[in-house]
Amino acid sequence: MTEDLTIGEQIVLLALDEETGTLREAPLRVSLAVSAAALLELSLSGYLTERDGALVVAGASTPVDPAAVAMAEHMQSHPEETPREWLLAVREQALDTAYQGLSEKGLVREQGRRVLGAFGSVKYPVTGLSELVALRGRLAAVLAQGQDPDERTAALITVLHHAGLQAVMPQGAGAEAPEYRLAAIAEGQGTAAALGDAIRTTVAALTAVIVSSAL
Repeated sequence: MTEDLTIGEQIVLLALDEETGTLREAPLRVSLAVSAAALLELSLSGYLTERDGALVVAGASTPVDPAAVAMAEHMQSHPEETPREWLLAVREQALDTAYQGLSEKGLVREQGRRVLGAFGSVKYPVTGLSELVALRGRLAAVLAQGQDPDERTAALITVLHHAGLQAVMPQGAGAEAPEYRLAAIAEGQGTAAALGDAIRTTVAALTAVIVSSAL
């Protein structure tokens, strides 16, 4: 099932503490990563393309990912904004849709109650542990064992790296630390290079927000 998860859902699943259902990393950092993933979902589906350094609508295909839908709607309503502003504007909604998607797929259990739409003390313990193990195994195969990533896995690794969320990824055993592989994939070598300018534009926006937010 992990291949059926959106990139944003995979980010949240990796970032959650399995037992407590809370994020192991700063919520702002995670939400920005999920927001960036929504932009990449639009690019990977062919809905967006890069033109003269800007992301523009390329096709009429309707995105399936709810976070990507929210991103597309915001972009259409605010074409004058920069990718950095898009990421900030959609981040909370993108995180919310990722939680809901994981819940609907039976991978997390919503625990608690929201008040006026706010998360408050709501937690999401992981119930789909086998799927989490499979996702970690897929990343370990790429980072620690040298397997070539597919396009979506390369995009996932790239977003995690540039969002400063390396800690949620499986670490190499012994001396086989995955830092070199991680950097190679995240900087656009190999399969990730095929993602082109759209991912570079998204990563640049994500990096700018992270730096300005002093995360």
